Amino acid sequence: MSADTVVVAAGLRPYGTDGAAGAHSLDLDVLRGRIVCLVGPSGSGKTTWLRVLAGVDAPAAGSLHILNADVSTLDAPSWRRLRCRAAFIAAGAPLLSVVNALDNVMLPALYHRLGTPDAIRMRAQETLEFLGYVSSTDVLPAYLSQHQCLLLAIARCLMLSPQLLFLDEPFHMADDIYRRREAEIYRRLARERNMTIFVATHHLGFVKHYADDIVFIHADGVWRFSGWQVFMKAPLPQVRAFLDVAA
Repeated sequence: MSADTVVVAAGLRPYGTDGAAGAHSLDLDVLRGRIVCLVGPSGSGKTTWLRVLAGVDAPAAGSLHILNADVSTLDAPSWRRLRCRAAFIAAGAPLLSVVNALDNVMLPALYHRLGTPDAIRMRAQETLEFLGYVSSTDVLPAYLSQHQCLLLAIARCLMLSPQLLFLDEPFHMADDIYRRREAEIYRRLARERNMTIFVATHHLGFVKHYADDIVFIHADGVWRFSGWQVFMKAPLPQVRAFLDVAA
């Protein structure tokens, strides 16, 4: 395994909705600094696969190594350490509703004692500035937009200096301006900070312009493609049908 390989899946299969192993397996190795997009028809299992690849859910079969750690062998302390390095943001970017924006960002670093409260506060403010967050940090999440809440969730993860970031359907805002800003954040994290970004998404504009690797998930199988051009020209009828519908 290369030192730059951060995720290796071999014969990986998730559980299906009936509790049995999924019908299709995936072999995947991902290098540092790549953007990997999981795409497919609605209901095909993108979230299921993302959670398994992130180690959030146990696989039904196969093996998974994240940052050279065999996920199946980790004890509780090792798992907590790995979770700091491989961050997962669920759909909707859930935040703690009873504390303000800045405290939401600071809490993980405070919990792990990654500095003094003043140093953590300063780092949180710098992280929000990096992400382009310009709203008040004193308000509760309920008073913020979806885009603002997503930025807070990303900032909260970045406070722990992860090497991987897994995002489930982050492009839920309708405004194309915010979508472009968000896409640029993921590009900068991958190119400037050498993070590996996994995104389960319906937003094919992002996939077309930013994906280094594409995992296509379909009821008939799971396939990997090295970028948009390869994906777009794939001879698979399932891909052709998906792109025709999405166009």
